[in-house]
This record gives sequence, C-alpha cells and structure tokens, in this order.
Amino acid sequence: MTALPQAIRCLNLDRAAVTVSAALAERGIEAILLKGAGLAQRLGQERHRVYTDVDLLVAPATFDRAQRALADLGCRSALPEGRPDRRSQWYERPWRLPGALPLTVDLHRGFHGVADPEALWTALAGSTERIALAGGTVAVPDEAGTALLVALHAAAPGRSDRPRTDLLRALDVFPADVWRAAATLAARTGAVPSYALGLSLAPAGAALGAALGLPRVSPAAVWLRAHRASPEAVVMAELAELPTLRGRLRHLGPRVFPTSASMRHGSRVARHGPIGLLLAYLARLARKAGRLPAALAELRGAERLRQQGSGGD
Repeated sequence: MTALPQAIRCLNLDRAAVTVSAALAERGIEAILLKGAGLAQRLGQERHRVYTDVDLLVAPATFDRAQRALADLGCRSALPEGRPDRRSQWYERPWRLPGALPLTVDLHRGFHGVADPEALWTALAGSTERIALAGGTVAVPDEAGTALLVALHAAAPGRSDRPRTDLLRALDVFPADVWRAAATLAARTGAVPSYALGLSLAPAGAALGAALGLPRVSPAAVWLRAHRASPEAVVMAELAELPTLRGRLRHLGPRVFPTSASMRHGSRVARHGPIGLLLAYLARLARKAGRLPAALAELRGAERLRQQGSGGD
C-alpha cells in the first residue's frame, strides 16, 4: 500500500474512532482509544505512523451494551456468534464498520497480560486526556497508561514487528518516572509479569526493568509468546509447567480438540456446517502433528536463552 492510500485509510479510521466514541457516549458508555492516532501523538509520529484498525476500550460491565450500540450503527461482528473456549482472547472482539472501505473497530474489555480488567479500566479511565481528532475529540490514556500498553503489546506481538518498534520509540520518548508510574499501574492490574517481559525485549527496557525491581525471568510459555514462538512450542511449555498428569491432560484436551464455537471463530471452513467443521478438525490435527518436531527443537533452544534472561537484542 502506497503512502497516499495509507494516509486516506488512517484518516477514515480517525473519523471512525470519533464517530463510534460519540455514539457510545450518547448511550452513556465511555470509551478510550488505546492505540492509533493517540499512540502516534504520544510517540511523536503523527505523520509517519500507520495503523489498520480502531482499538476502543470500554468498562467490562458495559461491553455487551457497547456491542449492541455497534450493531445499531450498522456494524457487524467479524466473528460468528458463540463464545470460544476460555483460553481465547475474549477480552476483545472485532466489528466491521459499514461502508465501501473495509474498516474494523476492535472493542476491548481488557488487554493482553492484564489479570484484572476492571482494575485496568479504573486505572486508565481515571486519567484519560482528550485529543482533537478528525473534527472531534477522543479520550486517550495518559503517558503512564500508554507506556503500560506499549510494554504489554510488546509482550504479545503476534507476527507483527510494530509492537517492538513502538517499544523502542516509547523508551526514547518517555522518561523513567513515566515507566515507574506504569509499573505501579501494572501492579494494580495484575500485569507485572507481562509488563516486565515487554520491557525486557529491548536493552534499554531491560535496564529500566532492573532499576524498577521487576522480575527478570518469565515463565517459559510467556517468554516464548513474546518472542513470537510457534503456538505448538508455547503449548508444550505450558504443559511442562503443570505439576500433574491430570492437569496436563485437561490443558491439552481443548488445544487438540477446541470447542466447535472456537473452531468457527478461527476457521472459515468450520463455518460450513458439520462437514466443514469435521474437515477443519482433521486439517488442524494434521497441521499440529507435522509441526511437533520443529516445536520441540524450538522449545529446547528457547529455554537456554530464557534462563540466561536474554530479553534484549
């Protein structure tokens, strides 16, 4: 995508953020723009940062009402109905906006690595700031809240390089007292392990984490996820951390045979009736079996690095 289409898309996303936030406010629902234009302003990258969706956080208690409001606006859920199993990222749900340009609002009631979503909402909502955007205004986290979110996103980057890039930029922009305040927020929200791990992914962040007294070594599965390991290696690490055979079997079961709702959330084939669901299960089993040898080698190599506390590049 060239620079002009990217700029046009971001402008439309900014308008969507303003429109949806205002529509939620009319229904008595507060919303906070987690990333996008707000993060770009915090990092001094207004003219350079590109984003692909709108991430809005609402209080967990208002999440269902917010979903109904989006439906009233003509948005449609990007996922089929039915709750996936509990290991899924059920703290967010993508919604497609109406219109010719495909735009997505990711509605959040929590964030990766946060054990207490209610505490996260209370912490962020109590210190938001409003910024001008696309002819309106939106609420964004303050600097400490932004620093927390940047580190947490770096700890669960998926397949994108963007979270690591954002972390490096944030470490240059925010002074030590902001990261100290973010550590306090992490403690209040049950996010210290992920916060510490996210910071450790950059040398400057690792030094900062040591100065703040954050944990140095993370659980293997968490460390692997932050370093973009394969899902199979992560599951194997999770199994190794469980103390009993019964616990391991209970943990492994839904990962080998996810619920039908979870399969439909992750596979288009599974949404085509019983036959499609069966084919999706069989394809999943074949993929997982084929990846096991590589995952085992990945796990062995990663364990040595993890124990050395090698977070930065």
